Amino acid sequence: MRTLIDLLILSLSVAGCSSAVSDAVLSSRSYKGPASDRDANAFVTAFPATAGTRLDDCQTCHRGGSFTTGAGQDLRTTPKNACDFCHLIEHPAPGFNEPQPKGFADTLNPFGADYRGAGRTREALAAIAPRDSDGDGATNQAEIADLKYPGDPSSRPGQQAAPLKTFSLADLKGLTEHEQFLLANATRQQFDPYVTYKGVKVKDLLAAAGVDTSAAGFQGITVIAPDGYLKDIDREAVTAAYPAGIFFAGLDIVTLGAACGFVQYPAALPPGLTDGQPIPGEPWLLLAYERDGKPLDPSTLDITSGRIEGEGPYRLVVPQRKPSKPDRGSAHATQCNDGNEFDAAKDHNAGDMVRGVIAIRVNPLPTGMEDFDYRNGGWAYVENQSIVVYGFGVTAK
Repeated sequence: MRTLIDLLILSLSVAGCSSAVSDAVLSSRSYKGPASDRDANAFVTAFPATAGTRLDDCQTCHRGGSFTTGAGQDLRTTPKNACDFCHLIEHPAPGFNEPQPKGFADTLNPFGADYRGAGRTREALAAIAPRDSDGDGATNQAEIADLKYPGDPSSRPGQQAAPLKTFSLADLKGLTEHEQFLLANATRQQFDPYVTYKGVKVKDLLAAAGVDTSAAGFQGITVIAPDGYLKDIDREAVTAAYPAGIFFAGLDIVTLGAACGFVQYPAALPPGLTDGQPIPGEPWLLLAYERDGKPLDPSTLDITSGRIEGEGPYRLVVPQRKPSKPDRGSAHATQCNDGNEFDAAKDHNAGDMVRGVIAIRVNPLPTGMEDFDYRNGGWAYVENQSIVVYGFGVTAK
């Protein structure tokens, strides 16, 4: 059986080969964003041993960043992972002091920039393999062989992994449960549902992992899906309740007709709801395992679209920070003229509600520690109904 190093050496000869090996194209498991798979597939074809591992991921070539808001004593730092950083190109965030990325090149890390400069091909990857793109003392070839990120100087061969705890469904149900009814306001989709989710407050889950969310060093979390999608959540969103949502009735197909109805309501509404008034109860950032009294449908990967179908076994539930009336999805404009058309200024919280959560990274990672390899076997966590919490303050199990 070939070792990882053997496969790496073989892959580096691809540029000079005319055999079937050079023509074969492996399929990347990297997160399928709006861009094509060209670069991810080039990488796993040049380095076959990385297919399905942590390096089969956007972070191999793309970087995150940090932004500040406010000034003086009110200065706050907001980290953005590689996915969120790229999304700022199309969806700039208000209030940041620093300039946001304007194009593809702005999102690249040093390895990604070297790859782009060398031509964005398998031959380019072979050409830059001897370099030390991120300047951490290890060549790109050595880092890739050890499944470390060649564009991140904090990721180096031989590092100790960050402390982690694994929770089963039974473990989660052993924690204090929390149930909340809320609006999931979508950006593009046709329907906005009002739904009841049950699960555990993320704050309580972190406490069960040993994390003190009141500690000065706690910055927030990064929520991770099995396809490699990442979502950053700031400290305040974890440690404090959200404002009460507002219930709006009569926006469904039954009331407005098939052409204009766009809100879905459950068959039985919770008690205490009044049209246009706050929803009873206290909404929190939630790791949910039930929707409307039933277990969440297991997440699966649609191999055609590259998107996740289903929600579970766990979904991050994010209430609206700016409670508002639902609006129609941007892809479903109508001629209803009823004031309910898409409004980009509204809080479209459904887009933040990560499906199939397999891991939560508590930020920042301990100094010198290596990130958890969530890309290698991430779908097994979905199948086993388990979730990993790792990073700052976590007490290893």
